[in-house]
Amino acid sequence: MHYFGYGSNLRASFVTELIPSATLVMKAYLPNYEVQWRAWSEAFGGGISSICETPGEIVQGVIYQCTEKELEKLDYMSGIYVPKYKRETFVVLGEDGEWHSVELYRLWELKGPFPPSRPYVEGMLEGAKQIGVSPDYLEKIEGWLRQSILLENDEP
Repeated sequence: MHYFGYGSNLRASFVTELIPSATLVMKAYLPNYEVQWRAWSEAFGGGISSICETPGEIVQGVIYQCTEKELEKLDYMSGIYVPKYKRETFVVLGEDGEWHSVELYRLWELKGPFPPSRPYVEGMLEGAKQIGVSPDYLEKIEGWLRQSILLENDEP
């Protein structure tokens, strides 16, 4: 089964904590959507991401191979995906030029937008550098980092 990571799930080490069988397959692109910060997370102390339909935009992410059983566990993982996220099937364009059916998580209810959480965006940026997103997309993530907010106990 294919899973598409686009936010905090750009970072493979985070994904394998949640989905031990996950292996990186390739970079992929979700056209006509963009990442937005549409939910507040107390745990992250700021906004967390979702995809939102936006004609002409593109979300860069990564396809992971994993078992259906492990994804089903995420559907009910309290504090991570429950109650904010729902799993849906989308089609993304792989770096191989082929279209791939993938599962992804996005918010049930869009609120905000909120300033992004600094730790959340830092993990996203780390993953984006690891997989080699385009320079323009990397610049977009760095912009979110500049807009981000710190938890009360974090150092600037």
